[in-house]
Amino acid sequence: MATDRLKAVLIPLALCTFLAGCGKVKARMEFKQGNASYKSENYREAIRYYKQGLELDPAAKQVWRSVGLSAMAVYRPGDVSKQNLEYAEEALGAFEKFAEAYPEDQKVQDYILTILMSSERFDDALKRLRAKAAKNPGDKENNQAITTVLIRAGKLDEAIAYVKSLGARADGVSHYTVGVACWDKAYRDPMLSPEQRGVVVDAGIESLRKSVAMTPDSFDSLVYLNLILREKAKLEVDPVKQQEWIAEAVIFQDKAKAIVAARKAQTAAAS
Repeated sequence: MATDRLKAVLIPLALCTFLAGCGKVKARMEFKQGNASYKSENYREAIRYYKQGLELDPAAKQVWRSVGLSAMAVYRPGDVSKQNLEYAEEALGAFEKFAEAYPEDQKVQDYILTILMSSERFDDALKRLRAKAAKNPGDKENNQAITTVLIRAGKLDEAIAYVKSLGARADGVSHYTVGVACWDKAYRDPMLSPEQRGVVVDAGIESLRKSVAMTPDSFDSLVYLNLILREKAKLEVDPVKQQEWIAEAVIFQDKAKAIVAARKAQTAAAS
């Protein structure tokens, strides 16, 4: 009787183990098919194979990364059709599942942010970035990303305030990003009143001065400081002060030209 009871336990257990093993074997076959489809750029088919394999072996969570990459390859930024947006959601969902199992994989975190940005889900992107900033306030790349997302979202005032709030943690790149956005708005936005334009220009000058101070050999920072100083000159009603702003702009323009000349000389000497 004891032997019969033992068999009653062991036989179903062995059967379950066997079936589980068969499931894993079949799952690997599906994953292999998915990899082949992915390599041949048949991404929709790859998604189907990967997901079929995951149904057979849910523990293979690393495969969610492949699902995400396949969906990301099909997704086309700017296309607001229902099917295309579904691919964006599929990619996000797959990457999120992968990230739950492998939270330290920064590349997948970057993929998630890329999709959120390309689909203009700026609030979701900011939520992720700010959560990361709360854990590591000194992460310069993350702070730069927050600045960029705020500007992409049309929140220039918030971007300016955010970079100021960083204090000494703000780097030249963040100041440069804000400064360029200020120049772009002052130069291109016809709806700004002279007073509003003046506020934007002043914020841009402040940001670009800091960027140049931190990265004095940055050609781009010098060029944009030159440009925004000329915007300041346009707003000046006093001819003398207007020329002073232009004269300062020329100083930075000349510094930018000197960098170009030095690079050309260096290239010529090396050739």
